[in-house]
Amino acid sequence: MAKKKNLTEDAWEKIFDEYRILDNLKKDKIVKIEATDIKKYREPRLMTKFDSDKARPEIFRENSLSILPDTRGTYVIGKFEAYSALEYQDDVKPISVNIPEYIRTFDEFDVTSESVALNVAQMTGMIDTVLQNNDVQMFPAAATITGRLKSGPFSYSINVKDDNNGKYNFSVNNSQVEIDAGYETGDKLAIIEAKNHIPENFMVRQLYYPYRIFDNLNTDKKVMPIYFTHSDGIYAFHIFEFTDLNNYSSINKVQQINFIVDHYLDISIEVIMQLAKEIPIVKSNDNNVQFPQADNFNRVLDLLNKVDGTTTGNEVTKLYEFNRRQSNYYISALMYIGLLQKVEGTYKYELTEIGRQIKRLPNSNSRNMLIIRQLLQDECINIAFQEFIMHSDIDKDWVAKLLLDRVSTVNESTATRRAGTVISWIKWIVSVSA
Repeated sequence: MAKKKNLTEDAWEKIFDEYRILDNLKKDKIVKIEATDIKKYREPRLMTKFDSDKARPEIFRENSLSILPDTRGTYVIGKFEAYSALEYQDDVKPISVNIPEYIRTFDEFDVTSESVALNVAQMTGMIDTVLQNNDVQMFPAAATITGRLKSGPFSYSINVKDDNNGKYNFSVNNSQVEIDAGYETGDKLAIIEAKNHIPENFMVRQLYYPYRIFDNLNTDKKVMPIYFTHSDGIYAFHIFEFTDLNNYSSINKVQQINFIVDHYLDISIEVIMQLAKEIPIVKSNDNNVQFPQADNFNRVLDLLNKVDGTTTGNEVTKLYEFNRRQSNYYISALMYIGLLQKVEGTYKYELTEIGRQIKRLPNSNSRNMLIIRQLLQDECINIAFQEFIMHSDIDKDWVAKLLLDRVSTVNESTATRRAGTVISWIKWIVSVSA
């Protein structure tokens, strides 16, 4: 049965057909289209906002295309390198901060939106720490510009794929820009794009256009573009820079700083090692679930927290803007460690008893010990963990060979990818230990 297309997918296919966009791209590399032409089919704002590369309509993905605003009312379609990987680091230890004692309206489990997460970040001093605000007593970070703005005029270049390292030069004038949060200290301006989950990549425009707006203010303050994620109780600040002001594609990640509220993640590594040596071992794949390939363990736990009653693969795909294969990877990861199970006779999944128990707990030492027990029951993860602790590191090829020797469903072509998952999960264990 053919996949049912959503309204945006269907509208773009009609636009591509009417304006012969693919044919024109072969000749001219880029195609400009007016907002009025898009609006004949659907509201342009809904038709052009794709926060990750997998959120693009199928016809864009199949042809490696992206769309960006140019002058007001005009969009440009081309093979632009418009997205950047987030590269979430699982091994960054979170800094513990506290809710001020005078706050009485806050509960950790109430943080269900980006705006509330940002409020928490400001009230607990996370923002001042990230901005290295040495004058915090006199000039604490103040929330400033947010919401929808007009960009004003500026120009920039962007890399174009498959064009011998070519670039395209944009001239922007009063393009609509959305800023989730802006903060100002005595010497810095921060622009923040916020998400309540951990995407694999993001549209660089979400940081670059606000960055140019703030830079054009000529305040002599350093402008810091920050991508902020709140997931599984971890407030993560991904700090970027643009090494060339006029080059959209010059984005570079500088640092990731993580925080946790009202908890300390400091399980003794000696306690975890003792658990690894004493826990009853289950041979890898004895649970009849394929050995996992899901490198970001924080995203695995985020999915655990978002399962409410039952969920389907399609719902996971929509939530994280994955493709279906990646959704299956993260679902299988939760199943592999015994936290999720399939509802018999359906395409739905639900948490197991231990999964529900873990979900009820905040991100804390007691919760994480339950998760670590689930992980270290697995033979390969246990062996690899002990090897990592003994040598303070682990070789990916060594883990791949371990999996090939002990896991029937792992073969030469998949061993290295599965080994990457094992190592990232072990680094998560280390990140929550003292």
